[in-house]
Amino acid sequence: MASDVLLVSLDCSSTGHPQVGKFTWDGANWLLAGVSRQRPGTSLPAEAGREHHGSFATASGYAGCPSCGASGFVRCGKCARLACWDRFWEVFRCPHCGNSGPVTGVIDAISTLGPG
Repeated sequence: MASDVLLVSLDCSSTGHPQVGKFTWDGANWLLAGVSRQRPGTSLPAEAGREHHGSFATASGYAGCPSCGASGFVRCGKCARLACWDRFWEVFRCPHCGNSGPVTGVIDAISTLGPG
């Protein structure tokens, strides 16, 4: 791996707050280690990054979404953006495009922020 850290845009499904997720490589999987909420007036890096393939999951010490406490994340089937999600929620509603439905499948690729 060229880098063992990926930074990705990850929105809060409950509040719509923009956030940045930090994934770390454990040698076999990309693990979501933490999410930081963006302050008003700050800017996110351009989303002109690179697509990364592999297995994606949450790290054992992941504290959850800083805005709503959700314990996981999903990738929208319509716009492909990441958002927080909790396995107890029956339906996911994308805060970016409004697509909604049950969560199925696995994430096998994500796009990073900024230059890849």
